[in-house]
Amino acid sequence: LTYYANALSLTLFAVDSDTNGVLFLDVYKGEFAGRMFSWFCSILLVAVYYRLALRLTKQRDIALLAGLFVIFSPFRTAFAATAFTDMPMLLFATIALWLASEKRIGWSGVFFAVSLAAKPQSIFYLPLLLTIQSVGTTSMSSVIDTRNVKQIWRFFVPVLMGIGLLSAWDVWRVAHGGMSFYALGQINYTATMFTILEDYPERFALIWNSVRYLFGHSWLTIVLLLFGVIGFVRQPSWRIALLWGWIIAFIAAHIMLILNTFDRNFIVLLPIVAVCIAYGIFSFFGRTTQAFSLQSLKQLSPLPEFGEMVRGWGLTLIFIFPFLTLNLSAPIGSEGQRYSEMDVFANYLNSKPVATVIYDPYLDWELDYYMGEWTNKRRVFYPTPELLVRDALLLDEVGTRYFVLPDNEDESAWIMALERADFTISMDAKIGQFVTYAIKPPQS
Repeated sequence: LTYYANALSLTLFAVDSDTNGVLFLDVYKGEFAGRMFSWFCSILLVAVYYRLALRLTKQRDIALLAGLFVIFSPFRTAFAATAFTDMPMLLFATIALWLASEKRIGWSGVFFAVSLAAKPQSIFYLPLLLTIQSVGTTSMSSVIDTRNVKQIWRFFVPVLMGIGLLSAWDVWRVAHGGMSFYALGQINYTATMFTILEDYPERFALIWNSVRYLFGHSWLTIVLLLFGVIGFVRQPSWRIALLWGWIIAFIAAHIMLILNTFDRNFIVLLPIVAVCIAYGIFSFFGRTTQAFSLQSLKQLSPLPEFGEMVRGWGLTLIFIFPFLTLNLSAPIGSEGQRYSEMDVFANYLNSKPVATVIYDPYLDWELDYYMGEWTNKRRVFYPTPELLVRDALLLDEVGTRYFVLPDNEDESAWIMALERADFTISMDAKIGQFVTYAIKPPQS
C-alpha cells in the first residue's frame, strides 16, 4: 500500500515530460513527493492517537501528555517525512486500536488489514486488538467475556479478506517476474529464527540501542520509564497492566527471535509506551500535579481566556516540553551523511561519455535513482574482485572505465586485483562521501 501511495504521489507531483512526450522523474521533486504520504500520515497520527489515549485512560490530561510524547518523539519526527513504510503502518494500526477501543470491531479489522498492507510488522498489535475492545470494562475478567469472544469473527472477516487480497497481489507479482512481498520481508533474516541463550544480552543491547532514544536521549527515556513503572505500581490499572504486558512481550520476542533491530522497527512501541508513561507520571505525582496545575494561574491572570487556554496542562508539561526538544539531536533514522552530495556525484558520472562502463559494487538503487532511469552509462555489479577482473579482461572496450564506492568502504582488494591483471588505476574524483577511480585496460 505504501509503495502504491508513494507512486501516486510521485506521478502527481514529480513526473515531467520532455518535448517528445517522454516521461522522466525529476530527482529533487521526487525527494519531496516521495515523502508526502508519510508526512500526512504522521500529522493524522497525532489526532488519532489522542483519541486512542483518551479511550485508554479516560482522562484528558493524561491523553494530552501522551500526545505530547508522541509529537516530540524522535521516532515520529525522524520518520515522518520519509518514504519508509513505517508511518503509514503506524497510522492505520493506531486507527484500528482506537476503533477497537470504541467497540467498532468490524472497522477495526478493516484498518488492521490496511496496516498489514502498508507493512506486515503491524501483526504485533494483534494481541492488543483482540483485548482492547474491553477497555471500557472495569476488570480483567471482562476481557474474556463470552460476548467479547463472539465479536472476534467480526474482526477477522475483513482481516482475512485483506490478507487474501494482499496474497493474490503477491502471486500476481511473482507471475510477472517480481519477487514475493513476503520473501522480501525475510531477506535480512538468517536460516534460524531463534537466538541462542548466550546471545540474549547482546540482543537486548541491540534493542536498547534504538529504544533508548524513544523520547530523546537515553537518560530521559530511562527517567520517564521509571516514572511510568513507579506510577503504575502506586496506582495499578488493569488496562495499563495490559499495555505493559504487551511491551514486555514485544521486547522478549525480539530478544528470543532473530528479528530485525533497525531503529524504525521499534516505532510500534511508541504509542503504547507513551500512554503508559503519561499514566505513570500523573499517578506518581497525584495531587501534586493538580496543585501546581496551570489551571490555578487562572485566578492570577487578568484575561479570563487564559485559564481556558491552559486548562488541563500542568507544570509537568512545562518541565517535560523542553526536555522533549532534545530529540532533535537523537541519532534516529540518521545515515550519518552517508548520502551527502550523491546527486552531485551522479551528475558527474552522467557527464562521462556515452556507454561508459562503471563498476559499482556498493551503491545499488540509491545511485540508480540519482543517475536517472534514462542514463546512458553501463553500470555493472560484481560481488567479488575476482569476478570483476575476470569479466573486465573479457570486455572488448578500450575506453576508460570507472570504479565507484563510498569513502567508508575499503577499495584495496578491488584495486590490487585489477592491478595484478595489468589494469592502470588512478584516482579520478572525490565528491562528498563518494570516490571514483579511473581504470584503463591493459595495452594489447
